[in-house]
Amino acid sequence: MGVSTVTDFESTIPGVKVTELRQLLSHEANEGKTVILVEGADDRSFYVHYVSEPHVVISVLNSCHFMPDILRRAKTDRVLSERVIGVKDADFDRILGKDYHLDNLFLTDTHDWETMTQTPESERNVTIEALGRTETGVFTKVMDDLKNYSYLKLYNMAEICNKGKEGISFRDFSISKIYDGQDECEVAKCLSAVKGHNNNARLAHFPGEDEIKAVKIAHPNPDPLQFTCGHDVIQGVVQRMIHLKGASTDVGVKETARIFRTSFTKDMFQSTRLYQDIASWSLAHHAVVWAA
Repeated sequence: MGVSTVTDFESTIPGVKVTELRQLLSHEANEGKTVILVEGADDRSFYVHYVSEPHVVISVLNSCHFMPDILRRAKTDRVLSERVIGVKDADFDRILGKDYHLDNLFLTDTHDWETMTQTPESERNVTIEALGRTETGVFTKVMDDLKNYSYLKLYNMAEICNKGKEGISFRDFSISKIYDGQDECEVAKCLSAVKGHNNNARLAHFPGEDEIKAVKIAHPNPDPLQFTCGHDVIQGVVQRMIHLKGASTDVGVKETARIFRTSFTKDMFQSTRLYQDIASWSLAHHAVVWAA
């Protein structure tokens, strides 16, 4: 008998999750409710403010990897087909032209909810709380300064993960290692810092400067809100605030994320394509998802 591979193990996860969802919806307390699959706990903490809690259960997957396959299986399941949807970060999907062809899977308007909430209001509120004054152009500068780091992430998705290779680990990577809040992160510095993180140096396919140059040529001038990870923006904004103040501030990563969310009003959320697409799905499936 052969030893089970990682691929064999991963192939069972969507089926296990479908079984869990059937059990979840079989509980009397969840009768008639819609399940929304989200990637992580931070996503749940954002969307919970907009859903109709008596009619919705938010289920955290702790990954986006399996969401499309779970939803594909749910579509053909007698119990789940009308009661399970997923909200996935768009990540680089629009830049790479990726389409899942699933009417129960919905993408954020921009890279993720954090970039979706980058508004003049959130910028003003962050700078007032951190600096005691308003400062414009902060988000734009941070995204531009981090573009080489974002290109490394895009390369990881397009040329490594999408080709079945083991991806570069960015988990718990601190933007402060490559960004001082003022100067653009250089390609060489970015590659060196990430390669030295989480044993990435062992990857034979870890890119060099030529590979990053090639991905830049393939994807020139991408939309910053589609291109930049919101978690990176938040860390970069914290670094930018420290630089502008010349000292540490009371507005760290958690506080900045809170300001992004609380500055994003219900009216703003209702104007997003994500909200409207799910509202249309709800109407078609006689479900209640968003709060009145």
